[in-house]
Amino acid sequence: MPWNLLILPLVGGYFILTKCYIFKFHQQRLDRQRLIFESVLLGIALIVSTYLIRILFVKLTPDLIDIVHSYSPFKQPFALTSLISVGIAIFFTIVYNKFSEDKKWIRKAIDDVGNEFESLMKYSFDEESLLQFTLNNDKIYIAWVKELPIPSISPYVRIIPAISGYRKDDKKQVEFTTHYLSVYASYIKEGVVKYVDDLNTDLILDISDITTVSNFDPEMYKKFQEQLPTE
Repeated sequence: MPWNLLILPLVGGYFILTKCYIFKFHQQRLDRQRLIFESVLLGIALIVSTYLIRILFVKLTPDLIDIVHSYSPFKQPFALTSLISVGIAIFFTIVYNKFSEDKKWIRKAIDDVGNEFESLMKYSFDEESLLQFTLNNDKIYIAWVKELPIPSISPYVRIIPAISGYRKDDKKQVEFTTHYLSVYASYIKEGVVKYVDDLNTDLILDISDITTVSNFDPEMYKKFQEQLPTE
């Protein structure tokens, strides 16, 4: 096979790595050199597979292969085989993504290559547990995570706030000023919406503005607050 035709299966390998859910969310965290190296490996596997399929078709339907070659505008040897390898990569990726769930592979990517922040966001999303976000302006949100963070792609996190407030000047106590849950409950009770998600009260926080994030247990928070006056 002419060396210049190898660029096509390499493009196919790159397409699979960056678009197919199996690899996509892992590759977003890895460095560019490794992406190129793995694209080469996958491209080689792709062209070898396509070549084996070609051999099979030549043995089973030699007349059909001759007809295809006679109508093909590509006269260079193996040009059509190389082009088909890209088509196979695109077809496989589209079909697999259509019948697969991206959240499954996002979770796996977070487990494999995610950092502590992403792991905590994943836990909150899966368990529907509250987190406490403290921003660099001392604003505080008690909230649920609405979307799984994609490793190293988005600098933001989408949350559904339950309570918001701020840290007082001494930084030890928190003053909660807005309680969203009672508002959510009233809308649901009145039949305006069925679910909290329908209210579109999402907040998008810039990760760079978050100074701390932790699990929030209302009962534990209450016990700590009760201790503050005695101290």
